[in-house]
Amino acid sequence: MHRNQFRPGLIFVFVVLGLLIAVAFNTTSRLAEARPGRVSDLVDVVQSMEVQREELQNRLAELRSDLARLEREAADDSGVSKSFSRELDRVRQAAGLSAVTGPGIEIVLGDGSEVAPGADPNDYLIHDTDIAAVVNALFVGGAEAVEVNGERLVATTPIRCAGTTVLVNSARLGSPYIIKAIGDPAELERAVMDDEAASLLFDVYSSQYGLQVSMSKSSELEVTGYRGSLRPQYSVPANGGA
Repeated sequence: MHRNQFRPGLIFVFVVLGLLIAVAFNTTSRLAEARPGRVSDLVDVVQSMEVQREELQNRLAELRSDLARLEREAADDSGVSKSFSRELDRVRQAAGLSAVTGPGIEIVLGDGSEVAPGADPNDYLIHDTDIAAVVNALFVGGAEAVEVNGERLVATTPIRCAGTTVLVNSARLGSPYIIKAIGDPAELERAVMDDEAASLLFDVYSSQYGLQVSMSKSSELEVTGYRGSLRPQYSVPANGGA
């Protein structure tokens, strides 16, 4: 008698639970179906923006070349061509806008190929901090020009982590990272090996985590010119530029 009184209540509870489970399953399924589409859309957007960035960089390089030509033509007309051209080339070289050649060193930083069982995979990757440590050491050693995978480093160049890639001048770069630096090869090598953070890549991390690192001297390297924008957003000349 008492058992029959509880049956309608139990049936109602089971019906409600069934409806809730069905709704939750349906919602989860729709989210799972939508997620890959959104990820795919984001990937397409990123790829499209990178293509546009490359096109704009090439166009900027063309405009700078045209500007240099026009400036030289103007100097010819005013009779100061030689001195103006020398000064212009010197300024462009100092700003990193022109490709340069000279002796230096080439450093290759690559991710480890195998991750030990139970280890942290991040320990087997080259990070932005590793690249920054090497680059800073090179500048301390007197490097006159430095590039990473074809991206010239200037005063405004950021080196930031972006997942498993590294952003340099807003360009996504992947392993291996080839760093070229022009300067005295012996001094540059000494500066890298004397730097506490940079030297770990060669002394410890390469053997412990299998990072692919190497450094070689060269009698002549070519470092590309900077292709990005140098227009300041916030700074202005002090005292009217005087």
